[in-house]
Amino acid sequence: MSSSLKDGMRVTSAQGSQLNVQIGGGTVKVGRATVTAADVACSNGVIHVIDKVLLAPLAEKAAPFDPAQQIGAMAPLGFFDPLGFSKKGDKAGFNNLQAAEIKHGRVAMMAALGAVVQHYVKFPGFESVPTGLGAVTTAPGKEGFAALFLVSGVLELAIWTQDDKKEPGNFGDPAGLNMYNPEMREKEINNGRMGMFSAIGIIAAEALSGKDGMNQLGF
Repeated sequence: MSSSLKDGMRVTSAQGSQLNVQIGGGTVKVGRATVTAADVACSNGVIHVIDKVLLAPLAEKAAPFDPAQQIGAMAPLGFFDPLGFSKKGDKAGFNNLQAAEIKHGRVAMMAALGAVVQHYVKFPGFESVPTGLGAVTTAPGKEGFAALFLVSGVLELAIWTQDDKKEPGNFGDPAGLNMYNPEMREKEINNGRMGMFSAIGIIAAEALSGKDGMNQLGF
C-alpha cells in the first residue's frame, strides 16, 4: 500500500529491473511515471494507476544483474563482499547466497532468543537439563536437540524450498505481515545479521566464562 512507500526506496518490477520511488510535492513517481490513483485493493494484491507505460529494456540492452543494487546492500557498509562471492551478472548465484544468509539469520535469531529464554523457561521433563551449551550435551537435552535437528532437515529439504520465481527467503507469509516488500525484507536481513553476531557472541562468551546468556549480563 502507499503507506509502505518511502522516498528514495527501490521496488522491483516483474521483469526484474529496479525502479526508484520519489515522493514530494504531493506526488509519487515510480521510475519516470507518476501515480494518479493509489491503493486500489484487489484479491491478489494492490494496484497503483500510473500515467505512463514503463517498458522493460530489451534483453540485449538490459544492464547486467548488479548485486550491489539488491536488497541487503545497506548502509553503513553498502555492498560488502570482500571475498568476491557475488559476481556481476550472476543473479542465480546471488539469490542462492542471499537465501542461505536469510535462513542462517532466522536460525541465529531463534538461537539467540533461545539462549535467553532457556534461562527462565524449561519444558516439562527437561527440568534437570542445564542452561547454556550444556543443554545439548546432557540427557534428555541432547535427544531433544537431535530430534530438532532432524525436523529442521525435513523442513529444509521438503517444505521450505526456494522458488526461483520468488524473492530469496520467501517461503510464504502465513501470518499476513506483508513480509516481502523491500522495507520488511531489509529489516529482516539486518535483524538476521545482528542475530548471527549475537549467537556467536553468546556461544564464545559462555565457552570463555562458563556462564549462560543471561548470567553473562549479571542476571
